[in-house]
Amino acid sequence: MRGFRDRDFIETAEGMLFCVIGNVHPAGRVVAYLKYVPYLSQGTRTKWSKDGVMYGRILPFYSAMGVKDTMNYLKKHYPEYVVYDSYRSIELIEVPWSKVKTHFKPEERLREMLSSPRDELEKLALEIVEELSEETRVSLSNFGVTGSILLKMHNLAYSDIDLVVYGQRNSWIVRDALKELLHSERKPHISLPKGRVLEEWSREIVSHHPLSLREAMTLYSKCKWNRAIFKGRPFSIHPVKLENEVSERWEDKVHRPLGLVKVKARVVDASESIFMPAVYAVDDVRVLEGTPPPRPVTRIVSYEGLYMDLAEPGEEVIAFGKLEEVEDLRLGDVYCQVTIGSFEAGGRDYIKPTRWLSSPGNPQQ
Repeated sequence: MRGFRDRDFIETAEGMLFCVIGNVHPAGRVVAYLKYVPYLSQGTRTKWSKDGVMYGRILPFYSAMGVKDTMNYLKKHYPEYVVYDSYRSIELIEVPWSKVKTHFKPEERLREMLSSPRDELEKLALEIVEELSEETRVSLSNFGVTGSILLKMHNLAYSDIDLVVYGQRNSWIVRDALKELLHSERKPHISLPKGRVLEEWSREIVSHHPLSLREAMTLYSKCKWNRAIFKGRPFSIHPVKLENEVSERWEDKVHRPLGLVKVKARVVDASESIFMPAVYAVDDVRVLEGTPPPRPVTRIVSYEGLYMDLAEPGEEVIAFGKLEEVEDLRLGDVYCQVTIGSFEAGGRDYIKPTRWLSSPGNPQQ
């Protein structure tokens, strides 16, 4: 049975539009962040229209602190959507199933577009998907479209194209093919950002994340295969697992926060680093600052998509984030992890490959 997947959208009884985070959710609830609110004008930079209703984009940029702001809005106006989650030991936005009015599924929207695209942006989105499918032999049925196009509220002038690819194997095939296309420049109409666009994208993330401009430009020009440009239009593609690839239940693990920590570690497995959350299995962990872990740190986990797929096995990374002790009730195991994208870190957390930090003119942080 198809559940709530990462990058799905849901509309609540009040007309609010939430984006689903990850594939693992509490019983009877969906972990998501609030993105669009009907009739909201205060504090929003762009207005969107859907079925004759004007929406304000309440989350102008995705980050833990941006989500925290939307949580404060919900606490004030719709407090039933914010709960203290005893399994994660934090407050989270969790939408009760009973409040879900519409479940928007990216693969269904793409099927609809394939039969009859409504406008030039939808046609361009189809061009990207069809070209990727032809290049990789991944079936069109394993792709989807998310974001404003999924919701039929995109703007032809400035909306980006946001796609998903379903399945672990399919995701890695698409990832490898896109990296080859982008770095070989075999198809010039699919490209990484350059020049002014590269600087604009980099300056935007530097304003919200603890990266230098040089690091941000390295990220977008060398590492970030899943955000690029197709015929002049920015697009992104997000790997998402299928239900039969997810065995974990929300209630299988209990997280206990221990403080903030900065570590240096060696990546031993990055096979889960392209999904949400991005998981890096690590060893040879050294604490550089902060809370000493009571047991070995075996994972670095990022809920900030910026830090997905940054390091290969054998590479070293520096990570600053929330130290958590995690008890796996199913396996009877207890370990520590460093979590990126927490409210506690206040937007200061990151993962950086040490190759960035040792680059000329880029002092270690």
